[in-house]
Amino acid sequence: MAMYWLDHVNIRTSRLDEMSAFYEDVLGLKRGRRPAFQFGGAWHYCGTQAIVHLVESAKSIKTGEAQVEHFALRAGGSMRSFQRKLREHDAPYEVIDLLDINMRQVNVFDPDGNKIEVQFAASDNDDREPFPGKSAGAKRRFRKGADLNTTPPMTLKNSKAKVSKTNRKLGTPKPITAPKRRARNA
Repeated sequence: MAMYWLDHVNIRTSRLDEMSAFYEDVLGLKRGRRPAFQFGGAWHYCGTQAIVHLVESAKSIKTGEAQVEHFALRAGGSMRSFQRKLREHDAPYEVIDLLDINMRQVNVFDPDGNKIEVQFAASDNDDREPFPGKSAGAKRRFRKGADLNTTPPMTLKNSKAKVSKTNRKLGTPKPITAPKRRARNA
């Protein structure tokens, strides 16, 4: 298993239209294709890569909660070996399927409870069971990660944001594939 690149940053907001306009109009990151999630949001692209994922929150994020909900890394190789390594280091994680784009996410929690999404191309032999940790410290970290993100996303049907209502027109991203092997530095 190897990490290949920083894939994106996920930001929660109760001001989706305003945030989306900022990333597009000020930073020049064009809004584009996004999976058909059941919650409001927008993906903003730098070239062909969606590097900022906005998720519409049901209400303003409370003080003490994470607004930058996670960052994501694209990985190649065996998801099972990565999970084995996480268990050996008592690093708690959960697995999320995004099969419409051929992806499995392993959401691992660092020692401060921050969530890091590690993306793999989906495989039939993937282990999808969560690992909340063995030690009391790892279990606390897993709970802390959940506590940093208690404000729920806005359901798509309740969204008032114009951005959420127009995502369908933009389409769904192409399914991911496993990254090619990295060239070794000379």
